[in-house]
Amino acid sequence: MEIKHKVDMFRFKWELDKFLEKEIKDEMTVFYGSSTFAFWKDIESIYQNINAVNLGFGGSTSDEALFHYEAYAKRFNAKTLVWYFGDNEPVCSYSVEETFELFKLTWECFRKDNPQIRIISIGTKTSPCRDEYKEFVFALNKKVQEFAQNNEWLTFIDTEDICYDKNKEYILDNYLEDQLHFSKKGYELLKRKLDKVL
Repeated sequence: MEIKHKVDMFRFKWELDKFLEKEIKDEMTVFYGSSTFAFWKDIESIYQNINAVNLGFGGSTSDEALFHYEAYAKRFNAKTLVWYFGDNEPVCSYSVEETFELFKLTWECFRKDNPQIRIISIGTKTSPCRDEYKEFVFALNKKVQEFAQNNEWLTFIDTEDICYDKNKEYILDNYLEDQLHFSKKGYELLKRKLDKVL
């Protein structure tokens, strides 16, 4: 599948360049993602015992993640990859199929450089602000979950119960006022899920 860039690959270069200043340690846990990680400011302190590095940048897409792998992510030689993308792809006109392919291509890069790597893919969240893209999110998460079931190196973390209550209503307390990003409470719930598999 040929996937054409739909955004400027260097639009967040000023954020990416900051990654070059981060310390490289042994057996690192790389959090590679969009603003859901960029807004999670204390990742590195919370997970300092597993040498976490936060490579969350802008309102980025998995296309940018793949494009910048060699220059910015590869250098950390991840033992574990925690992955979060998918929020911005539908906004930027990527299809579910293109997005899933970009996920797999980037994971292949990590696995090529470290065949023993563990990859944890956090399910893309739906949000009140972008409710019109929820079907995209559901379809993408289904593909990733099914792929994880057939690949032991990949673990999928579902986030749907952070986003919705039992009546399928958004849990607004778990979002910031922008109704797009997780609030402190939302991140606490995500951390509980992540802690079970890290």
